[in-house]
Amino acid sequence: MLSKERLSQLAEMESILDEANSFLAEAEQFLEKWQAFLPKMKRLEYYFEGDWREDFEAYENGEVPKGQPCGVLSEDLIFNASVAQQGLAIEYLKVVTKILDQTNGQ
Repeated sequence: MLSKERLSQLAEMESILDEANSFLAEAEQFLEKWQAFLPKMKRLEYYFEGDWREDFEAYENGEVPKGQPCGVLSEDLIFNASVAQQGLAIEYLKVVTKILDQTNGQ
């Protein structure tokens, strides 16, 4: 029979495996959600190459109803969302690189 220490380790590894399976399922769902969102993010970046300037000028000229939400006409908010996505992607690349390095080192 295994020692108490080894049985304890076995139980710990079983717990980690359960946690890993749950986490990886969540990570896969998030990745699918992010991939599905990419076209919307690209559309949001119309500030860089779209009708944003015309929409902004219409707002400035009072052609947009007062109750219409217009946060998208803030240059900073679209830029910040774009930069945040890029920063998050970079952090994901770092994690992926770390995982791949660990896999190659085995």
